[in-house]
Amino acid sequence: MKTIYLCTPIKLGELNHQLINRIENLDFKVLCAMTDTAQDLSFEKIFTRNVDLIKQSDLLVVVLKDYGKDLTAEVGMAYSLGKPMVGIDYNADKEDVMCYYALNEVIKTPDLEKTLKKYKRGK
Repeated sequence: MKTIYLCTPIKLGELNHQLINRIENLDFKVLCAMTDTAQDLSFEKIFTRNVDLIKQSDLLVVVLKDYGKDLTAEVGMAYSLGKPMVGIDYNADKEDVMCYYALNEVIKTPDLEKTLKKYKRGK
């Protein structure tokens, strides 16, 4: 079973849970800071935990909605590790070049399942 790290702002709460369910319905294991990293840890331990989750993943799904420096840093880490990444465009900004252009592809929400099936087969 392939593992996806859902790279997303925690503040998106319910949207994140919806995406996790959609991804799990495709038989992927989903790791996410919102569900897999205790938020009462020290900042350093949160950082270390999230880096571990990224390293454990086969693919990142990046939620491009109201994102900031933490998401961009995670994308940069995954890029340097050679992880494939799919961005979901809610309000993506192409001028955010260091995040946007690190992604293998940027899709709209309705295309999530179709896109992830390609990666499941080993794109």
